[in-house]
Amino acid sequence: MILPTQLTAVPGTDSLHVWNPEGTGRWGYANCLWIISGPDAALIDTPYDVPMTQAMIAAAEPLLGDRTVRTVVNTHANGDHTFGNHLFPGAEIIATRAGHEHLHHEPTPQQMHALVHQTPADVPLGRYVREHFSGFDFSSARLTPPTWTFSGQHTFTVGDTEVELHEVGPAHHVGDLVARIGDVVCTGDVFFHGDHPSHWAGPLQNVIDACEFVLGFNPRVVVPGHGRPTDRAGLEAHLVYLRAVQREVRLRYEGGLSVEKAMEDLARPEFYPDLGLPERLMILIAMEYSHLDGRATAPTVLELAGRAAAWSYR
Repeated sequence: MILPTQLTAVPGTDSLHVWNPEGTGRWGYANCLWIISGPDAALIDTPYDVPMTQAMIAAAEPLLGDRTVRTVVNTHANGDHTFGNHLFPGAEIIATRAGHEHLHHEPTPQQMHALVHQTPADVPLGRYVREHFSGFDFSSARLTPPTWTFSGQHTFTVGDTEVELHEVGPAHHVGDLVARIGDVVCTGDVFFHGDHPSHWAGPLQNVIDACEFVLGFNPRVVVPGHGRPTDRAGLEAHLVYLRAVQREVRLRYEGGLSVEKAMEDLARPEFYPDLGLPERLMILIAMEYSHLDGRATAPTVLELAGRAAAWSYR
C-alpha cells in the first residue's frame, strides 16, 4: 500500500485537509481529517500503527508549520481509528462516553499482533488475518484512551473553526460519533465508500438512522471512515445499499434460513458487484440475525471475523 505523501485540501474550505489512503478491498486504512486554523490544529482519527501515523504527520508538516495538534477526536474505538493517538502527546483526546466504556472489549495492539502472527495459518481466520493485516506493525502501536468524553453533543473550536461532535451510536460501533464542520461532515465508519461495510454493533436500522442524521445537515462534502470523500449523493447511494441489505436479510430470516444459507443466497455476483470485501456481508447478516433474534449477547468480533473468513475461503 502506497500511503499519501501530502494532505488533500477539502474543496471550498481553508482549514480542512484529508489524509486519504486510496483504494478498496483493504482493511485498516482509515481516513483522517485535519483541521488547521489560526494557531491551532486538530485531528479526527489516527491511523492503525506507528509507521502509518508517522507518514501522515510527515504529509501534514508543510501545512502545520510550528503548530502542534492540541485535540484528537476518535469517531469510535476501533484500532484503525485510534492506535496512532499516542504520537500526539499532550493532545486532548475526545470520544463518546459509550465508546470509552466499551474500550476494554476492543483488541489491543498486542492482541492484534498475536492474532496475526500466532493464529494457525491452516485455519480460515489465521489465513485471512495474515492476508489482510500482516502489513501493519501492531508491535509499534500503543493503546491511548480518551482524556475527555461526552454524551449527546459537544462543540469546540480550532482557531476560528467550529467543530460539532454528535453521538450517533450504537451503529457501526457502540460509541460512534460524527463531526460537522460547516457543510463538511466526517462520518467515521457509519459510512464506508467503495467496500461492503463491517458493522459490529447495529442493528442496521441504527446505521441507517446515523446516515440519515448526517444527511439532515445537508452536507456539501462527506468524508467517510474509509474510501473516497464524496458528496450528499454518495451517501444517499450508500443508504440505498443499507436498506437493500436490511430488507434482504429480514426476508431470509423470516424464511427460516440460517446465517450461512442467507449469505449463500444474498452474496450472489449481481449483488453490488462493484463493492469490495463481499465477505463482510457475513458480518452484517450475523449481527442482524442476532438483533432479530433478540439475543442479549451479540457475537464477538472474533466470531464474526471467523465466519467471514470461512466464507471467503469456502
